[in-house]
Amino acid sequence: MDINEIAKDTYYFSINNKLSGFITERNAIKCFEQLVTKLEPGESIHLPFIDKPGSCYYATQHRIIKCSKKLFGFKFKEWKWDQIKTINYLKRGFTGTLILNTVNGEIKIQVCSYRAKFICNRLNETKELAK
Repeated sequence: MDINEIAKDTYYFSINNKLSGFITERNAIKCFEQLVTKLEPGESIHLPFIDKPGSCYYATQHRIIKCSKKLFGFKFKEWKWDQIKTINYLKRGFTGTLILNTVNGEIKIQVCSYRAKFICNRLNETKELAK
């Protein structure tokens, strides 16, 4: 599989499993392509998802990687599993919030409310596998 095919597969996984936010298909695939290039040899994707504002994420066995589309390019952020103490979620109305308690403070990620528990559970499972 080439980078574009992997990006499309993870985009459609996110859409089909209702793990998507507000981003166009074109921009999401571009973000996922950028994330694929950030993967290390042997690193596998455990959960791709898109937050409400439209940033794309890959949860791998080593870390969570975030890609945001900016006006001129992309912005990346990553958290290694050993930096994340706990992962929880809140549901309020139509918005769910993942809460990553990291060594550097709390990180909140807005997701679909009815998929917040699923994403939280999958991230916790992946974190456990990383130990």
